[in-house]
Amino acid sequence: MVSVPRVNRIIENPLFIEYSHKNNQAEQKRAFCKHGFDHGLAVARIAYIYLLEDKNTSLSKEVVYAAAVLHDLGRWREYETGEDHALFGADLIKPILRESGFTPGEVEVITQGIREHRLDPEGELSPLGRALAYADDWARDCRSCRSQVDCYKYSGEMDEIKS
Repeated sequence: MVSVPRVNRIIENPLFIEYSHKNNQAEQKRAFCKHGFDHGLAVARIAYIYLLEDKNTSLSKEVVYAAAVLHDLGRWREYETGEDHALFGADLIKPILRESGFTPGEVEVITQGIREHRLDPEGELSPLGRALAYADDWARDCRSCRSQVDCYKYSGEMDEIKS
């Protein structure tokens, strides 16, 4: 097992805890997928595997996991104001990353990936943005979701296993 101490510092950070609580409060009655820590961790695992298979990418496990556990941290703001959580969240998480020991270059890679995670993964994205965009969908259990008929994001392709 590879240790990820900076990711552990993220999830212990008071701002991460505060914003995660705000997300949980905003999504209490949400019928669709929620954006809690379990979703972030599932995205981390899938994105990391995806990037391991990409021989042209050399992102560290800590960078991928940091981006994934933080990618939806600004959702609460989107519920309040309609502001895009990917764009808002990319700025919101910078102090958390710096306090957790990520370098300025790593912060830029992570925030770019977070800004891109809602875009079409087939478009011109950074490797991390593409991995997060795919993993964000692949981490969802749409096959057994009771809300799939009302979900704006659901398509029959989301029931298929992808590799």
